[in-house]
Amino acid sequence: MYTAIVFAVVFLMWLAFSNPLKTNIGEGTVACHLKTLPRNKYIVFNDVMIKMGRGSTQIDHIVVSQYGIFVIETKNISGFINGTEFAENWTKTHHGRNYTFFNPITQNRGHINALAHKLGIPKTKFIPIIVFSMNSRLMLPQMSVPVVYTPQVAGRIKCYRDVKLSVPQANKIAAQIQKIKQYKSVSNREHILDVQRAINDKKKKIAARICPNCGGRLVLRHGAFGDFLGCSNYPRCKYTYHK
Repeated sequence: MYTAIVFAVVFLMWLAFSNPLKTNIGEGTVACHLKTLPRNKYIVFNDVMIKMGRGSTQIDHIVVSQYGIFVIETKNISGFINGTEFAENWTKTHHGRNYTFFNPITQNRGHINALAHKLGIPKTKFIPIIVFSMNSRLMLPQMSVPVVYTPQVAGRIKCYRDVKLSVPQANKIAAQIQKIKQYKSVSNREHILDVQRAINDKKKKIAARICPNCGGRLVLRHGAFGDFLGCSNYPRCKYTYHK
C-alpha cells in the first residue's frame, strides 16, 4: 500500500514538472489569448504538424488573416532570457544557474520555410512572432522579429494593418491548413525521431565546420564575448555558433 502511494506521488510530480506538460500549458495559454481575436478577421490554428520529406515540423500556432500568416513559437520557460537574433542558442538564468536552449527565432524560421513550401506561398506573406510566458524575464536587444509575453500576443497581431492577402486568398490558405491538421500523417513518436535526426545532422555539420544554414564554411572569429564560429558567407548568412 505504502509503495503504491509513493509511486502515485512520484508519478504526479513527474506530470507536474515534465517539460512536455509545461510546453502544453504554455501553448494552451497562448491559444486562449488568440481566441480573443475577432473571428471575422482572424482564423486560428493550434498544434499543426507538417511532414516534409524525411522530416517533420510542429508549429505551435498559426493565425491566418488579410494582414499575413502569423506563425507563433511558444516558450514556457522560467528565468532571465538572454540571446540575439542570429545566435545558435539562447540562455536562461534560473536560481543562479545558466541553461541553453535553441534560438526560437531560428526555430520559427524553419517552421515558416516548411509551411511556405507546403502551401506554395512566398515567405513574404508570413509574420513570425515568439511568445514567452510571464515566468520569463526578457533581457533581449532590439530585433526584427517580435518577442513578446503571452498576454501581449493578440495585441501585437492586431498592430499589423498592411494587407498582404485578399479575403478569398486567406480563406483558401486556411482551408489548406485545416486539411493538413485533419490528416495527421506524423505521430508524436515519429516527430521526436525526426527532430533528433535533424539535431544530429546539424551537430555533424558543425563538427565538420559546415554552416547548417547555407552550407558555407564556418570560420573562427573573435568577439567581445570570446571566440565563436561564424559563416564565411557573412553578411548574407549571419549564422554563428558559440561553444
